[in-house]
Amino acid sequence: MSNEARMHLRVVSPERVLVEAEVLEVQFPGPDGYLGIWPGHRPLNTFLTRGELIYRTVLGRVETLGVRGGVVQVAGDKIIMFVEMEEDDDRT
Repeated sequence: MSNEARMHLRVVSPERVLVEAEVLEVQFPGPDGYLGIWPGHRPLNTFLTRGELIYRTVLGRVETLGVRGGVVQVAGDKIIMFVEMEEDDDRT
C-alpha cells in the first residue's frame, strides 16, 4: 500500500453499499461541473449530478461508477455519497 495521504470513500445507494474503499482522490459531477477531492480538502456538503464518479484507490486503480444524482459530504478524511444509480448500471 502507498504511504500517501488517503481518504475513506463510502458510496451508498438506496439498495446497498456500492463502494467502500481507501482512496487517494475522488472526482464527481456537481452543480457547476466536476469537483475534485484530495486529502486535506475542506469540509463540504453538495449535490451530485448525473455523470461518472471517478476515484483512484490506494492501490492505484482508477474506478468509475455512473450516477444520476445524490448528495456528498466531505468531513476530514471521510467522503460519503448517497447516490441514485443510472438505470442501466448492472453492479450487484
